[in-house]
Amino acid sequence: MSSVRTAVATVSLSGSLREKMDAISGAGFDGFEVFEPDLVSSPFSPSDIAKQAADLGITIDLYQPFRDLDSSDEKRFERNLVRLERKFDVMEQLGCDLLLVCSSPLPAAVTDDARLVDQLGRAAERARVRGMCLAYEALAWGTHVNTYRHAWDIVRQVDMSSLGTCLDSFHILSRGDDPSGIADIPGDKIFFLQLADAPHLVMDVLQWSRHHRCFPGQGNFDLVGFGSYIVDSGYSGPWSLEIFNDVFRESATGRTAADAHRSLLYLQEHVAQHRHEATGSSPTAFLFEAPEPGPIENVVSLRVAAGPVRGAELGRTLRHLGFDMTAAHSEHGLQLHTQGPLAVAVDTTVDSLWTAPGVPAHLPALAQIGVRSDAPEQWETRAHAFGVTAKSVTMPGTVDAQDGVVRMNITDATSLDLRTRASAGAWQAAFDLAPRQPDPSSVPIVSAVDHIALAVPADSWDGIMLLLRSVFGMTPHEGLDVVDAVGSVRSQALTLATGHGTIRISLNMVPGRSGSTDPLPAARRGGVSHVAFGCSDILAAAREMTGRGFVPLDISGNYYADLAARFDLSAGLLDEMQRFGILYDADGSGGEFFHYFTPVVGEDLFFEVVERRGGYFGYGEVNSAVRLAAQLQS
Repeated sequence: MSSVRTAVATVSLSGSLREKMDAISGAGFDGFEVFEPDLVSSPFSPSDIAKQAADLGITIDLYQPFRDLDSSDEKRFERNLVRLERKFDVMEQLGCDLLLVCSSPLPAAVTDDARLVDQLGRAAERARVRGMCLAYEALAWGTHVNTYRHAWDIVRQVDMSSLGTCLDSFHILSRGDDPSGIADIPGDKIFFLQLADAPHLVMDVLQWSRHHRCFPGQGNFDLVGFGSYIVDSGYSGPWSLEIFNDVFRESATGRTAADAHRSLLYLQEHVAQHRHEATGSSPTAFLFEAPEPGPIENVVSLRVAAGPVRGAELGRTLRHLGFDMTAAHSEHGLQLHTQGPLAVAVDTTVDSLWTAPGVPAHLPALAQIGVRSDAPEQWETRAHAFGVTAKSVTMPGTVDAQDGVVRMNITDATSLDLRTRASAGAWQAAFDLAPRQPDPSSVPIVSAVDHIALAVPADSWDGIMLLLRSVFGMTPHEGLDVVDAVGSVRSQALTLATGHGTIRISLNMVPGRSGSTDPLPAARRGGVSHVAFGCSDILAAAREMTGRGFVPLDISGNYYADLAARFDLSAGLLDEMQRFGILYDADGSGGEFFHYFTPVVGEDLFFEVVERRGGYFGYGEVNSAVRLAAQLQS
């Protein structure tokens, strides 16, 4: 467990102040920052809010923000001191003694250090008399003070016990500033720490800050290095989150708060690991230390909810891919399709897959991903430490929950099952109808799951990414905006090297929210969710599939003419590729990628067959528009 106090600013969450406080307490935070507009709009008095917080077991750690304190207009500054006193009145009722003071971005801001030291000193004296403290923060867009080093230098010159600095990771890292100087600031003069991650964006820093911050583990900032410098400084106060994000402001308050708290645990774990690797010392005792991950191998099974209408169509597609229906289950209506070590269970009984109360997913839909692990219980323990629901489950036809299956939801529609070899065997043995061996004359077409692409509503995107990074330690790669004939899709790949291969999951952002009855526009259906199987010889796989009745997608001849212009591929190879609808990409470093696709089954699911050569790392995203155009015409 962690002994670092955790907090979050109320601006990070949606809802009323009381709803936010309930969610903050429920998520496990120790305290919170009151964002002034939340208090101003609350029907409760500051003293009522203080009592509610105490009843919930959380503290009010900071009142914020106090803007534009300093001014080159002396009369305006005097008026600001009066305003400051009124904030102290509110803080007394809240039971909070720390106020965030931001550097001024106004044209009238003081631009002389000596005058600024004088004004902040006068404000700090007022705070001292009232038993309050001020935490001075450099806004990245401040007129005169816009770096943490400058803010600390002003605080150092004032030299009063009631004035310290506030460090905000966004204001520091968004400027590309070097955070190593944090280690030189005395920890007791860092009065507060605010943390935020963010994706790499090229835009005005103010707009970047106001709309695109995210929780640690959801963006691209080096918060691990930043956090290590914080530890070096000796700072012992709360690690708090201040997140301005349009999606979070519209998302379920409780879920966002849970993600927020998980992100702080994730960050602490990685800071401790970083310091251990850098110095060889034991992990920092007061930082969160999660249970070790369990062993993990690769994806071995899938379960698809298809319903009676789409079940037959899906069965034909699996047959084309080299799977044979080898068994069925009398009680649960599952059909088992196998090929070598791979198994796909098709549920033909369900009419819909419920993703939220009253909201069915489009069928067929990927319901479960089975990953082999010799110790699922270790993953269950680790998930619980991060606040992720994971449970041992009884699989259809098995005797009890001791068969070694641990399940946790990745998306509203898809769970990940960690299963032992024994559980997989017990599960397959439970299929009791029409058991038969695969056709011995069948030539294997695919040998493994190469990657899985999941459609994710925008309001679930960051939380799912954080779950995969924190619990499983998956590594995110540079996100892409994939443009095709009907718009664009934001795509983010995450990978986990297991020693038995690589587990790859691609998250594809789609319009709409988790509770939407129609999260995908009609033209987009089929363009997002799919399972890609790996093979060792793409041409051999295509020939075998056509021998099983597969009709390749009709890819435009213009595409192959373009390939001939861009790559040194033989005419004979290009002819065979066009015959089977095979697409191609190369990475410029010797890596090559061959892949082809099935038509869409239903509205949102299709399959892909891929061959990687020479260490190719990507997913052939450049071919997405060509693939979708062919699928829409099939």
